[in-house]
Amino acid sequence: MAEVWRFFAHEDDFADIDEAGACERLGRVLSFPTVSSMDAEAVDWQPFDELRAYMQQAWPRVFAAGEVELVDHSLLVTLGGSDPALKPVMFMGHMDVVPVVPGTEADWTHAPFSGHVDDTYIWGRGAIDMKDQVAGILEAVEYALAHGWQHERSLLLAFGQDEETTQYGAGAIGRVLEERGVELEYLIDEGDYRIVSAAEYGAGEGWLMHADLAEKGYADIVLKTKSEGGHSSNPYGGTSLEVLSRAIAAICDIEWPKRVTDLLAAQLVELGLYTADEIAANGDVIVRDCTASKKLYPLVTTTCAPTQIEGGSIGANVMPQDMQAVINFRLADGDTVESVMEHCRAAVQDPTVELRYQQANDPSATARRDGYGYRTVVDSMQRYYPDVVFVPSMTVGATDAHQYEQICDTCLRCSPFMAEPEEAASGVHGTNERILVRAYLQGIRVLIDLMEHANL
Repeated sequence: MAEVWRFFAHEDDFADIDEAGACERLGRVLSFPTVSSMDAEAVDWQPFDELRAYMQQAWPRVFAAGEVELVDHSLLVTLGGSDPALKPVMFMGHMDVVPVVPGTEADWTHAPFSGHVDDTYIWGRGAIDMKDQVAGILEAVEYALAHGWQHERSLLLAFGQDEETTQYGAGAIGRVLEERGVELEYLIDEGDYRIVSAAEYGAGEGWLMHADLAEKGYADIVLKTKSEGGHSSNPYGGTSLEVLSRAIAAICDIEWPKRVTDLLAAQLVELGLYTADEIAANGDVIVRDCTASKKLYPLVTTTCAPTQIEGGSIGANVMPQDMQAVINFRLADGDTVESVMEHCRAAVQDPTVELRYQQANDPSATARRDGYGYRTVVDSMQRYYPDVVFVPSMTVGATDAHQYEQICDTCLRCSPFMAEPEEAASGVHGTNERILVRAYLQGIRVLIDLMEHANL
């Protein structure tokens, strides 16, 4: 039995929430296999169409009150406020999910797209990442509208189609809003799903949650090699697999700079481990300690992970011809798309290996902490998780929020839907993804409270 619920407070707020109906509706949302792909032509868009049709049926007040726009296959809903002088707030989620690894379907307690609901959990791909937030946002807005709340500030709901792959949908919505001259007060997107021990940072007892104000950059570098192949008895000059392997190894051996970023420094100050004046003097110690921790080392450096290789021979005695591999990078603050490619080319030093980006973006800007948005989000989270310390942080993954920086200086990545660390580690993109019923309902309460503060 998960115990994240022991951090919950005010579970009696908004006591007339349709709890059973909310869980049933999330289960239904999880039943649509909205799997995205790097190749948009390979995506089956019918489940996306069916999901959007269901959303309009399940949350009728939202779609009746809002201006509904389809941007490519993504969804933008605008609920206009009475005071145009107030900047809008955006609540975000993504409708797509990652695929289930072929051959693992039988390992699920309930089928991945069953949307099974029982007394404890809601099961299915996307239950944590992140259809819970999509459905939860709609539940919160529907609740507000059903209770006749008047809103002065416009509210935007943005649900992307491909956060797990290219983020084209969020980028398209961002461009539309920029062309209209929209400037957001703040936005809230997915963030860390965990409440973790402060001991992760050497901060002793206590518990913390990350309020992510930025994200690392993202890059996929494709390496290609070509050869004539042939019989393995004469590998003169090396096989394409050998050349490719050497190139991969050379890139993996790069020593990326390690540094204490401004956000990491802010975390350490918030936790009381250092004063602001002590950070610079202790930078080497902080970097050393983070580098020695599996959980913390991505915070101080760019990471490199070979993830794909294609083109190997079907026979053990046959040399492969053309081969390619993909290496995924998460860029730390201070590195750029250009500098990463320069390092990789210098490391490989083989003109027969072609290197190019499949997709890439620099690290994000850092959201403001001194404005209305951060204060409002943390205040609402603190009400429902009062025994947790909220620390400014950086997500090492990628989110759709990155696509809205041109219209928003307060892009917050902070999920109100909590999961046990073990469940988040195994269930996000893994087998038996599920969310506690109590955790889902608590997240809805946070969102309703946020919307009340946003003058809804």
